[in-house]
Amino acid sequence: MVSRYEQKSFIQVRGMVARALLEHSGDGAGKRLAQRDIAAELGADWGTVHHSLKSMQEQGAIRIEHNRLFINKDRLLQLAGATV
Repeated sequence: MVSRYEQKSFIQVRGMVARALLEHSGDGAGKRLAQRDIAAELGADWGTVHHSLKSMQEQGAIRIEHNRLFINKDRLLQLAGATV
């Protein structure tokens, strides 16, 4: 069972990951960005970043195909501002 603190912490990290993806998307030019790079940039655990990306994918905010990440900017903006 996940505590309220863990759930709140996860949602905060997911928002930080969403903001990082939006910042890195910039002009739409392709960039290589590993999950470990995102984790290091945010000071977060790799596993939490991984689960955040999985959650975003399930919610339709991102799509991963052939090691390429496609974003749904409107949905990512919603997640970037999400708080508990």
